[in-house]
Amino acid sequence: MAAVVMAAGAGRRMGGRPKALLQRDGESLLARQIGLLQAGDVRQVVVVLGHHAERLQPLVAQLAADHPVLDLRSTRNPRPDDGTGGSLRCGLAALPPALDAVVVLLADQPLLALDDLRAVLAAWCARPPGIDLVVPTHAGQPGHPLVFGPTVRAAVQGATDSGGVREWRRAHPDRVQSLALAHARCTTDLDTPDDLVRLRDELGVDLRWPDAEY
Repeated sequence: MAAVVMAAGAGRRMGGRPKALLQRDGESLLARQIGLLQAGDVRQVVVVLGHHAERLQPLVAQLAADHPVLDLRSTRNPRPDDGTGGSLRCGLAALPPALDAVVVLLADQPLLALDDLRAVLAAWCARPPGIDLVVPTHAGQPGHPLVFGPTVRAAVQGATDSGGVREWRRAHPDRVQSLALAHARCTTDLDTPDDLVRLRDELGVDLRWPDAEY
């Protein structure tokens, strides 16, 4: 099993800043996701960079040094505005071909917990025959991390447009297992400064930009 962490976006609605650098309790969100993956025993990780690759690459290198048990690397999507499907294809191309499963996380999920990752991985391991994709949901909304096997991987890598997992899921509902969760951690990501205010006011989660971002 390996993981792809999506961090290629421009963050335009967040002022054009890389959301992966936002810090919770002094730790960047990207570092937090890498730590969750290590704690969840996922040992191969590719971070997909794009618009802010020059700023995020040093962080990936530092995290690789901080987590020597991980095979942690980055890859760059040269066309990140073409959609998440293209970024995911870049990440999948950087992984070994012979994998039983791939986990996909977003770099800007500030609430994700180890229990969430473990629940999704456990659902994948216990899935019934014919299931190729496990997706966590809350209040009917799909979230991340999601897990898929070789069938979905081949479909995504073979797509010639911006299509990705979402399009495959909609076309093959009978091969998707939804894992309903009682909280919104898996569906909470960050798009605007108002999201930061809401997390602070409603949940007491204070996210801050590093000093260099001011």
